[in-house]
Amino acid sequence: MGASAAHRENLAMVRTTRRAFIGLAAVQLLAVWALEAVQSEPARGAEPVVRELRAAAGAPAMTCTIYAPQPVPARQAGLVVHLYGSGGSHKEYNVGRAPYDDFRRLLAARGYWLVVPELGPRHWMSDAACGQVDAVIAAMVQTERVDPARVHLLGTSMGGGSSLIYVMRRPGKVASVAAVFPMTDFAQWLQEKPGYRQPVEKAHGITPERRSEGLRKISPVCHPEAFRKTPVFLLHGDRDAVVPPHHSRDFAAALKAGGCTVVYREVPGAVHNDSIALSCQGELADFLAPQRR
Repeated sequence: MGASAAHRENLAMVRTTRRAFIGLAAVQLLAVWALEAVQSEPARGAEPVVRELRAAAGAPAMTCTIYAPQPVPARQAGLVVHLYGSGGSHKEYNVGRAPYDDFRRLLAARGYWLVVPELGPRHWMSDAACGQVDAVIAAMVQTERVDPARVHLLGTSMGGGSSLIYVMRRPGKVASVAAVFPMTDFAQWLQEKPGYRQPVEKAHGITPERRSEGLRKISPVCHPEAFRKTPVFLLHGDRDAVVPPHHSRDFAAALKAGGCTVVYREVPGAVHNDSIALSCQGELADFLAPQRR
């Protein structure tokens, strides 16, 4: 074989090798992209299951809608308890709605149970409701190996105000709380929305003679010291006419002044609607259910 023929053969071998190398690199790159896409996509959440929970033998059963982690962790899991809005239930007006789809998937992928207990349509975190939330947490710790140090609350509207009342009554019980358009000053809110006065005052046994004292007792803005051990996430729309945004603004300011940990997100143009959560699902999940390293 002549020198020129050998040279041409060597060039052909180089080109073939180069094409093979480029093809292999492309396949590897596509595999990496595919893996990253799978890892960044929230895992498919479990379908909700209605279950009866019992905290102890002989205790009344508590009906809950439950979303399980995917998969259920071999060791201790986390827990987020959701408190729904006025008129809702464990089946309606709760975190199962579309604006929370990604939030539920993220919780499932991070090994968190999501539980919506049935507390009644207008419980307003009464003594009975507070005891029921205690019992739900205890039952999940006992039956599903939930880590008591990784229990969190998420509440919307009535549930937002109620989640804050629960923290006031049980300081340090939950690791964090997220309240979506909560009422934080009940004396002022019941002047703004007098139609809610009867159910709120009935839930807490507040009489006209002791109204000022009773409403102050359940108003989170009057008790920022109760949140020193519990980080708070507040989400509100600046056009909310049901619970005006000053409730979250004033409470966030009181928490900051008291040295508490608070994150406040006010969404321009947002009203009193679950769609406010659409742009904050990832941040809510990161706050309530941080990924463990």
